[in-house]
Amino acid sequence: MQKPTKIALVALAGLVVIGGAAFSHKGWNHGFRGYGPMGFYDMAERYDANKDGKISQEEIDTNRASWLAEFDGDKSSALSLQEFQNLWLKARNLQVIREFQQFDRDANGQIALDEYKLPLSKFVAEMDRDNDKAVSDEELSPRRHWGMKRHGEMGPGQEEQPDAQ
Repeated sequence: MQKPTKIALVALAGLVVIGGAAFSHKGWNHGFRGYGPMGFYDMAERYDANKDGKISQEEIDTNRASWLAEFDGDKSSALSLQEFQNLWLKARNLQVIREFQQFDRDANGQIALDEYKLPLSKFVAEMDRDNDKAVSDEELSPRRHWGMKRHGEMGPGQEEQPDAQ
Protein backbone atom coordinates (compact mmCIF):
# COMPACT_ATOMS: atom_id res chain seq x y z
CA MET A 1 0.00 0.00 0.00
CA GLN A 2 1.34 3.44 -0.85
CA LYS A 3 2.17 5.85 1.96
CA PRO A 4 -0.53 8.48 1.06
CA THR A 5 -3.17 5.73 1.05
CA LYS A 6 -2.05 4.47 4.46
CA ILE A 7 -2.11 8.01 5.83
CA ALA A 8 -5.61 8.56 4.45
CA LEU A 9 -6.87 5.31 5.99
CA VAL A 10 -5.33 6.08 9.38
CA ALA A 11 -6.77 9.60 9.29
CA LEU A 12 -10.21 8.27 8.37
CA ALA A 13 -10.12 5.70 11.18
CA GLY A 14 -9.01 8.41 13.61
CA LEU A 15 -11.90 10.66 12.61
CA VAL A 16 -14.38 7.84 13.15
CA VAL A 17 -13.00 7.12 16.63
CA ILE A 18 -12.81 10.80 17.60
CA GLY A 19 -16.29 11.46 16.26
CA GLY A 20 -17.68 8.54 18.19
CA ALA A 21 -16.01 9.65 21.39
CA ALA A 22 -17.31 13.18 20.95
CA PHE A 23 -20.90 11.99 20.58
CA SER A 24 -20.81 9.30 23.24
CA HIS A 25 -21.01 11.92 26.00
CA LYS A 26 -23.10 10.91 29.01
CA GLY A 27 -26.76 11.75 28.62
CA TRP A 28 -26.79 11.99 24.84
CA ASN A 29 -27.72 8.65 23.34
CA HIS A 30 -27.67 9.92 19.78
CA GLY A 31 -26.69 6.96 17.65
CA PHE A 32 -23.56 5.92 19.54
CA ARG A 33 -24.94 4.42 22.75
CA GLY A 34 -21.95 5.38 24.85
CA TYR A 35 -19.30 3.11 23.32
CA GLY A 36 -17.70 5.17 20.61
CA PRO A 37 -18.79 4.86 16.99
CA MET A 38 -20.53 1.57 17.53
CA GLY A 39 -22.51 0.56 20.61
CA PHE A 40 -22.82 -3.07 21.71
CA TYR A 41 -26.22 -3.51 20.09
CA ASP A 42 -24.94 -2.10 16.82
CA MET A 43 -21.93 -4.41 17.00
CA ALA A 44 -24.10 -7.41 17.88
CA GLU A 45 -26.33 -6.72 14.89
CA ARG A 46 -23.32 -6.89 12.62
CA TYR A 47 -21.08 -9.47 14.31
CA ASP A 48 -23.16 -11.81 16.52
CA ALA A 49 -23.71 -14.39 13.81
CA ASN A 50 -25.19 -17.11 16.07
CA LYS A 51 -27.36 -14.55 17.96
CA ASP A 52 -26.25 -15.79 21.40
CA GLY A 53 -25.87 -12.25 22.76
CA LYS A 54 -22.06 -12.45 22.68
CA ILE A 55 -19.52 -11.32 20.12
CA SER A 56 -16.62 -13.72 19.77
CA GLN A 57 -13.33 -12.97 18.08
CA GLU A 58 -14.17 -15.75 15.61
CA GLU A 59 -17.43 -13.99 14.66
CA ILE A 60 -15.58 -10.70 14.19
CA ASP A 61 -12.88 -12.37 12.09
CA THR A 62 -15.47 -14.18 9.94
CA ASN A 63 -17.42 -10.97 9.38
CA ARG A 64 -14.29 -8.99 8.53
CA ALA A 65 -13.11 -11.68 6.07
CA SER A 66 -16.54 -11.75 4.45
CA TRP A 67 -16.70 -7.97 4.06
CA LEU A 68 -13.15 -7.80 2.73
CA ALA A 69 -13.98 -10.49 0.15
CA GLU A 70 -17.20 -8.65 -0.80
CA PHE A 71 -15.40 -5.37 -1.49
CA ASP A 72 -12.08 -6.71 -2.84
CA GLY A 73 -13.01 -6.05 -6.47
CA ASP A 74 -9.62 -7.00 -7.91
CA LYS A 75 -9.35 -10.10 -5.66
CA SER A 76 -5.94 -9.01 -4.35
CA SER A 77 -6.81 -10.05 -0.76
CA ALA A 78 -6.39 -6.41 0.23
CA LEU A 79 -8.53 -3.30 -0.11
CA SER A 80 -7.52 -0.29 -2.14
CA LEU A 81 -8.68 3.10 -0.90
CA GLN A 82 -11.64 3.02 -3.32
CA GLU A 83 -12.61 -0.51 -2.21
CA PHE A 84 -12.36 0.52 1.45
CA GLN A 85 -14.50 3.59 0.76
CA ASN A 86 -17.22 1.33 -0.64
CA LEU A 87 -17.02 -0.93 2.44
CA TRP A 88 -17.06 2.10 4.75
CA LEU A 89 -20.09 3.57 2.96
CA LYS A 90 -22.02 0.31 3.39
CA ALA A 91 -21.19 0.19 7.11
CA ARG A 92 -22.14 3.85 7.58
CA ASN A 93 -25.36 3.34 5.62
CA LEU A 94 -26.41 0.78 8.24
CA GLN A 95 -25.72 3.41 10.92
CA VAL A 96 -27.66 6.03 8.96
CA ILE A 97 -30.68 3.73 8.85
CA ARG A 98 -30.48 3.10 12.62
CA GLU A 99 -30.08 6.82 13.29
CA PHE A 100 -33.09 7.59 11.07
CA GLN A 101 -35.11 5.04 13.01
CA GLN A 102 -34.07 6.65 16.30
CA PHE A 103 -35.25 10.06 15.11
CA ASP A 104 -38.48 8.68 13.59
CA ARG A 105 -40.23 8.21 16.96
CA ASP A 106 -43.66 7.49 15.47
CA ALA A 107 -42.20 5.09 12.85
CA ASN A 108 -44.06 6.73 9.96
CA GLY A 109 -41.01 6.80 7.68
CA GLN A 110 -40.53 10.56 8.06
CA ILE A 111 -38.70 12.77 10.55
CA ALA A 112 -40.75 15.75 11.69
CA LEU A 113 -39.04 18.84 13.12
CA ASP A 114 -40.05 17.92 16.69
CA GLU A 115 -38.51 14.46 16.25
CA TYR A 116 -35.35 15.97 14.75
CA LYS A 117 -34.96 18.47 17.61
CA LEU A 118 -35.65 15.98 20.43
CA PRO A 119 -32.15 14.47 21.01
CA LEU A 120 -30.45 17.85 21.36
CA SER A 121 -33.36 19.20 23.42
CA LYS A 122 -32.80 16.30 25.81
CA PHE A 123 -29.06 17.00 25.80
CA VAL A 124 -29.58 20.64 26.79
CA ALA A 125 -32.19 19.71 29.43
CA GLU A 126 -29.89 17.08 31.00
CA MET A 127 -26.66 19.10 30.88
CA ASP A 128 -28.00 22.57 31.78
CA ARG A 129 -27.07 22.60 35.46
CA ASP A 130 -27.65 26.33 36.04
CA ASN A 131 -31.09 26.33 34.30
CA ASP A 132 -30.21 29.10 31.83
CA LYS A 133 -31.50 26.99 28.89
CA ALA A 134 -27.97 26.76 27.49
CA VAL A 135 -25.00 24.42 27.96
CA SER A 136 -21.64 25.93 28.80
CA ASP A 137 -18.26 24.28 28.86
CA GLU A 138 -18.32 24.36 32.66
CA GLU A 139 -21.52 22.28 32.73
CA LEU A 140 -19.99 19.39 30.83
CA SER A 141 -18.67 16.45 32.78
CA PRO A 142 -15.46 16.66 34.82
CA ARG A 143 -14.19 13.73 32.76
CA ARG A 144 -14.37 15.84 29.62
CA HIS A 145 -12.50 18.64 31.37
CA TRP A 146 -9.84 16.18 32.53
CA GLY A 147 -9.36 15.00 28.97
CA MET A 148 -9.13 18.56 27.69
CA LYS A 149 -6.62 19.51 30.41
CA ARG A 150 -4.60 16.47 29.67
CA HIS A 151 -4.34 17.46 26.02
CA GLY A 152 -3.55 21.09 26.83
CA GLU A 153 -6.92 22.46 25.72
CA MET A 154 -8.24 24.35 28.71
CA GLY A 155 -11.74 25.73 28.22
CA PRO A 156 -12.92 29.15 29.33
CA GLY A 157 -13.03 29.49 33.10
CA GLN A 158 -11.06 26.28 33.67
CA GLU A 159 -8.14 26.27 36.03
CA GLU A 160 -5.12 24.03 35.77
CA GLN A 161 -5.37 21.32 38.42
CA PRO A 162 -2.68 18.85 39.40
CA ASP A 163 -3.04 15.33 38.06
CA ALA A 164 -4.17 12.72 40.54
CA GLN A 165 -1.32 10.52 41.73
